[in-house]
Amino acid sequence: MTLPSLSVVISTVNENFNMFIKNFRFDDLIDADEVIIIIQGARERDVHKVLKPFKVIFDENYGLSKSRNIGIHKASCDFIWFLDDDIILDNGSIKRLKNHLKLNQDYHLHIARIKNIDDTPYKKYTKKKILGRINALSVSSVELIVSKKFINENNIRFNNNLGLGSEYPSTEENFFYLDIIDNGGSIIHFHDFLIKHDFVDRKTIHFSNKFILKAKGAFCRRYGGLSGCLILFYYSIKCIAVCKNFHTVSYLFSGFINAEKIIGFDYE
Repeated sequence: MTLPSLSVVISTVNENFNMFIKNFRFDDLIDADEVIIIIQGARERDVHKVLKPFKVIFDENYGLSKSRNIGIHKASCDFIWFLDDDIILDNGSIKRLKNHLKLNQDYHLHIARIKNIDDTPYKKYTKKKILGRINALSVSSVELIVSKKFINENNIRFNNNLGLGSEYPSTEENFFYLDIIDNGGSIIHFHDFLIKHDFVDRKTIHFSNKFILKAKGAFCRRYGGLSGCLILFYYSIKCIAVCKNFHTVSYLFSGFINAEKIIGFDYE
């Protein structure tokens, strides 16, 4: 069985560039077939010597979804793994991932795991191997490894209106996941911790920012049906628990009602 090829797409911004060069473990990318680094907020210039082996793309715009989509367009391998500039690759993680892809290459989306710096799980992960629609709620973009052929055939991209650097800095990976599964894609959970990341209290951030709450409300509308309404209710309870303020829930409902304006088109 042929080993599938893997493109690693790393997003960064000019303001983080020096930190990225200093802290990222570039030697751990050696097993990737292709590495694409997108630097946003910068004009083209001579690249740092540590980036010479890689394909470096400068983009004067901002937006994580835009960066991911540039990576999709430029990638030439069978699968694409989306990473950020502040992660730490686990030793041998790319080799382990490629071996997993070899055995499971018929799946269209692969979800890996993240550890905290102290080697504890970054979040609670399901024990399931095959994932369904409901798992879209908890996915992170750096866990996504996707078949380029599948997303090209189904014209699936990250929504540029969502994600860091946009007005609604959240849920782009959740929409991306739903678009894959709703187009007949199959999703498998790779029970291996491939990267580390500093702990971020996502609960506090995600349930106190009105624009993130609107994005979450739009996601509930995208999810659709009774299940989407139940998810909206669940988010409302979490919002009240975190913020101790009933008014913040209105942003969730605003996002739900105005979903087509937030995401740029009508899913219904």
